[in-house]
This record gives sequence, C-alpha cells and structure tokens, in this order.
Amino acid sequence: MSSELIEQIEHRFKLWDSERTKLAHLFRNRNKQAAFSPMNKQIVNFLDLLNIINDMKFVNGGDILENMEKLDVKPINCKERLSFLMESPSHYHSFIQLSELFTELEKQYRKKVASTR
Repeated sequence: MSSELIEQIEHRFKLWDSERTKLAHLFRNRNKQAAFSPMNKQIVNFLDLLNIINDMKFVNGGDILENMEKLDVKPINCKERLSFLMESPSHYHSFIQLSELFTELEKQYRKKVASTR
C-alpha cells in the first residue's frame, strides 16, 4: 500500500473522529434532522474507506453491498449493518452502528498494515 493511500486512509479515520463528536452532540440533543446530512456524509466516508482499503473501485453503496463478499477487509455482518444505516441514517442506533463499523474497520486495517510489514 502506497504512502499516499495510507495518508488518505488516516485522514478519513481522523475525519470520522471529529465528526463523531459532532454527531454525538446532535443525537444527545435529539436533533435527528440536523444529524441526517452529516450521517449520510460519514456513511459515504465509510464506504470510501472500504473501497480504498480493499483496493476496489465500486461507484456507489449499492455496488459495494452487492459485492461485499469480495472484500477481504470488512467488519462482521457489514452488509446487513450498512443496509440498516442506509435505510435510517437519522436514528440514534444507526449512529452507534456506524461508530462500531468504523472501529472494527480501523482495527482490521491496522492488522492488515502490520502484517504487510
């Protein structure tokens, strides 16, 4: 994996960390409407990370869901969990699920990087 790709991946994980705090505040204040757009952006961020980490070139979320079994690095039950997120991004449980997906993906990514050294 090139250093440029690693930087891009690290940037996206940092972006999630900063947005997670903002989203947590919105959900804490029960502001579902304001959380809708940033949640969708972070779902796209997660899908982009799946693409980059797995060196795939899927165009949209539907393509990724249909081809989930082809991905080497992905969280457990990723397809089902992403389907839930895409159907209801403004629910608090979706935020929790997205947080867990990012955490699991980051762990698997770090494991992949460590094993290639």
